[in-house]
Amino acid sequence: MPRRVALPLLTAAYLALVAWATLGPVSWHAIGYEATYGVLTPSIWLDRSTWTTGSMFEFVANVAMFLPVGVLFAMLAGPRRWVWALVGAGALSLVIELAQIPIGDRISDPRDLLANATGALVGVLLAAIGWVCSLAWRALTRQPAAAAAAAPVEPVDVEPAAVQRAAPQTTTRPQAELSRTAR
Repeated sequence: MPRRVALPLLTAAYLALVAWATLGPVSWHAIGYEATYGVLTPSIWLDRSTWTTGSMFEFVANVAMFLPVGVLFAMLAGPRRWVWALVGAGALSLVIELAQIPIGDRISDPRDLLANATGALVGVLLAAIGWVCSLAWRALTRQPAAAAAAAPVEPVDVEPAAVQRAAPQTTTRPQAELSRTAR
């Protein structure tokens, strides 16, 4: 399957998995406190308990979940438009947190938004490292060919000069002279 088909399909499949994990029903009751309007409540961003409540495992899991999003978005955008991959992943995280506000067993939390954005940033950075390594590899593998092409090439005699002088020379006679000697 060509890359231009496989990469968007893989991205769509992973985004469906992220949507299921972040918006789907959960078997446990949400632990924590959510402001009335979730991440839209300005005071929750400045409240100390927002940043101290919650487990480190949850934070790391959110980072890990959005790391592939950053890589996939960066691969879709390409090395020259990596900023758009970062903006897209951040927007996706914001949309998820906004969509969680009306869901009863989900909590819209600024920590999640920060963790998701961090994961996307790390993913974009990993893609950038991959691009740099790819460029370096191409430069290393092409260098001998480029050096050989840059070196001046001297003409090489196929036969030694002595052999060339000893070879008999053939001359062609005009057609009229050949027809007179043949008679």
